[in-house]
Amino acid sequence: MAMISRNALVAIALVVSSGCGQAGAGPRSPSPPPGDGQSATSAPAQDSCGETPDKVRQRAQQPEIESVTMQGQCTLVSIETTLGDGESSAAQKICDSAAEVAYTGDTNSISVYGRSGKELSVGIAGAKCLAQP
Repeated sequence: MAMISRNALVAIALVVSSGCGQAGAGPRSPSPPPGDGQSATSAPAQDSCGETPDKVRQRAQQPEIESVTMQGQCTLVSIETTLGDGESSAAQKICDSAAEVAYTGDTNSISVYGRSGKELSVGIAGAKCLAQP
């Protein structure tokens, strides 16, 4: 009987020392750690690239342009168009216009794609845009 009482006392001591039954002693509600990137105020990747996509859209102003996005670490301006695979000279003109304003910050290259997804023209900082065959 002394063994049961002793075990009962040990169990009671463990319960009391763990704070069971005390207000506010329950488990904390889970919350994400600070800086986990999941907060509602996190900026989309496009926003972190500054005004480059907007400047390119305004400068190029071609009806064939469907979208202008930034890729990588804001290093590549990607221009999606409705141009056909044989219209690389028109894509080169779009690239040349974009190059006048695109090379700011980390941006160092431009790619212009046709409606099929084929890359029609490319440009790098410090060089003229090239039409792809």
